[in-house]
Amino acid sequence: MQQQNGFRAAIENGDVVFGARSSTFSPAVIEIYGELGIDFVWLDFEHMGPSPWDSTVFEELTRAAEVGGTELFVRLPSGDPSLVRKVLDAGVRNIFVPRVDTAEEVRSAVKATRFEYDGDAGERGMASGRSRTWGLGGEDYIATEDEEVCLGAMIEKTSAVENLDEILSVPDLGFVFIGPSDLSVQLGHPGDKTHPDVTETITEIREAAHDAGIPTGVIASDPDAIETAVEDGHQIIRIGGDLSSVTSVIGERLEAVEQLR
Repeated sequence: MQQQNGFRAAIENGDVVFGARSSTFSPAVIEIYGELGIDFVWLDFEHMGPSPWDSTVFEELTRAAEVGGTELFVRLPSGDPSLVRKVLDAGVRNIFVPRVDTAEEVRSAVKATRFEYDGDAGERGMASGRSRTWGLGGEDYIATEDEEVCLGAMIEKTSAVENLDEILSVPDLGFVFIGPSDLSVQLGHPGDKTHPDVTETITEIREAAHDAGIPTGVIASDPDAIETAVEDGHQIIRIGGDLSSVTSVIGERLEAVEQLR
């Protein structure tokens, strides 16, 4: 199993990575994404999909990502340390936690990714899952895991914005991903992601994160929006997904040939 994490290396080097969502959780789609040159595949276990507590779910997904030359980017349903450990042990390198409120819960999740953390012992724990059994052993495994895994947090609640400076100061926090949809709800403008309150809050999050040296991520679907996101300094950008692509491409073609029916 590939131990190196190209996603983490890229964002730590200041590069931009582009990803796509796989709502089908299909290994074939993940492999195709990799062949296309997609840097990461967004898998949402918070709102959909199989249970992330089932390690066998990740066997074909991680294998397809490795064959295709891409990285999995897994949104967990929570930052439960037991879940964090289980998903990493299954071979996933990049995970992020939604709906965080405080620095302490972020710290707890990050600590669960590390054997050594902030000058002390971490909470990762030795295991015999895919990341170790098909990877490295002994001390090399421990050192490699701490150097390669990457955990981020979604900033999508007003409580997280209020605690943003403390969250951004959590040791080994890999990135923050901005969630405008939930922010719009929290700020009293459900669904209106372009409301001034929402856009101003997004700017506040982005500027604070960049000042702290923490990479940021956003969703941007059209080329102009993607270019703007890059110009704004975002390094992690989700540019589409499998279901939306099928709807768009096949829908346009069907409309174009409708008169032939």
